Amino acid sequence: MKILVFIKKNPLFSLGTVMFFLLVFIALFGKYLPGIDTRLDEIIFLRDENNIPFAPPFGPNERFPIGTDRLGRDLLSLIVLGARETLIVIIAIALIRYLLAIPLGFFAHKNRFGVNILLNWINGFLSYIPTIIIVILLATLHPIVLSKIRPLYLILIIAALEVGRVAEMIKLELNQLSTKEFITGGNAVGISNFRLLKKYYMPFLYGKLLVNFVGDIGKVMFLLGQLGFLGIFISHSFMQTDAGVSGFENTSLSWPTLLTDAFRDLRGAIWIPFYASLAMTYVIFTFNILSQGIQKLLK
Repeated sequence: MKILVFIKKNPLFSLGTVMFFLLVFIALFGKYLPGIDTRLDEIIFLRDENNIPFAPPFGPNERFPIGTDRLGRDLLSLIVLGARETLIVIIAIALIRYLLAIPLGFFAHKNRFGVNILLNWINGFLSYIPTIIIVILLATLHPIVLSKIRPLYLILIIAALEVGRVAEMIKLELNQLSTKEFITGGNAVGISNFRLLKKYYMPFLYGKLLVNFVGDIGKVMFLLGQLGFLGIFISHSFMQTDAGVSGFENTSLSWPTLLTDAFRDLRGAIWIPFYASLAMTYVIFTFNILSQGIQKLLK
């Protein structure tokens, strides 16, 4: 009964939690589900009812419930197997962003090391240029394109571009808390900045940070979806064919990569961008609902 009462009082938190754990279950154990092709075999051709062979992509059928990609790989297996990598990337980006923003926000609040001026400049500059444009510019730099640790570079770039916004939010929260008596008392007795942040400020920031952190994970998923639509991969490798044609080939299973040929797929294999977008939409809704649920739960 207590569980039912809790669910009734906190419907958003309950729904978001169920959606999140379903996502985690698929990411961790999806490869063990029946019908999932862990080898991602490429089917070169199938035959129609007249025994005439035709090439992929194959639309939804009895063998492939939601169709295949252009290489003939089962799309359902791609989405299930790509869930783990997708979750790791978006959570890592959001986590790095907040780990960088917390000390920056504190130093800006204390007006130390010129951080406040730096944040004002960064936020002012980024307010005129969409984040995705800067990511594209940096992701296509020659050293990053050819780097063996390109995934790490892109994760750091995407995380860093929103650090200023998060740090500014933290600074404003700290400014409000600094007027409290227990904070002024701590300053009066000469407590170190590190202890002041850890023992005095952070206990009152955890809830706010958690709400924003969870919400930002959904925003990161949206940004990665845009990058996938434009053909910007987190990881890729240089390939050269026997004909001498060279280029970069995606080596990631993350969902945004399924949107690479979206313009062409929309005129034919529409099931590819549809189900990839559906999976990403589920993630975005999951973390947005969970964020709102946590916010109402903490009130």
